[in-house]
Amino acid sequence: MRHIHKRYIYSALIAGLMFIITYAILNFEIIISILLTFAIYVGGILLFKEDDMRKMTPENVNNYYFLASKLSSIANEVNNKSIIKNVNNIGELTDKILVSLSQRPKKVEQVFEFFDYYLDLSYKMLYKYKLLKLKKENTTKDQKFIDNIESYFDKIKEEFEKQYKNMQEAKMLDINTEIKIFEKNIGITKNDVEGSGSDAN
Repeated sequence: MRHIHKRYIYSALIAGLMFIITYAILNFEIIISILLTFAIYVGGILLFKEDDMRKMTPENVNNYYFLASKLSSIANEVNNKSIIKNVNNIGELTDKILVSLSQRPKKVEQVFEFFDYYLDLSYKMLYKYKLLKLKKENTTKDQKFIDNIESYFDKIKEEFEKQYKNMQEAKMLDINTEIKIFEKNIGITKNDVEGSGSDAN
C-alpha cells in the first residue's frame, strides 16, 4: 500500500479555502485569486513536508520484517522451488537493506517506498498465483501470468539487489521512476495483479 502524502491534502484544503475567501468573499479578481491559491498550495507543501516524513522507528522496521515473513509463508504454500529460493533471497536482502538504512537514516523515504511497493506486490502476485493454480481452467491471460511467475520473481529479486547496492553506494533513487521502469520491463503492473479480485491484504 502506498504511503498517503498528507502535505498535499492539507495544502489543497487551505488553498481551496483561500480561493473561496479571496474570490467569493473579498471579491478579488479571479486571476489574482488563482495566483494566491497556487502560491499558498505550493507553500503548504513545503510547510507540511515534515508531516510526511516517516521515521526509522522499531514499529516501522518490524512492519517490514513482518511483511517479508508473510511473503515467505505464502511462498512455502505454493511449493515452487524457484520462487522459494527468490523469496528467501528477498528476505535476506530486506534485512540487509534495513541494517544499511540504520546507518543511512536519510534514505528512510526511499527505502520505505521501495518496500511498500515490492513487498506488497510480491505477496499479491503469490496470492493470485496460488488461487489460479487451484482453478481447473484459466484464461489465456491468467495462464500467461502462471507461466511467467518465476520470471517475475527473478526480476523482483534483482530490484532488491539493486536497492541494496545503491544503499551501499549511498545513491538516492527516484522510486516512482524505478517502479515504472520495472513494470515496463516485466509487462505487468500492480493494478493488473490487484485486478484479480483477490483479497490479498
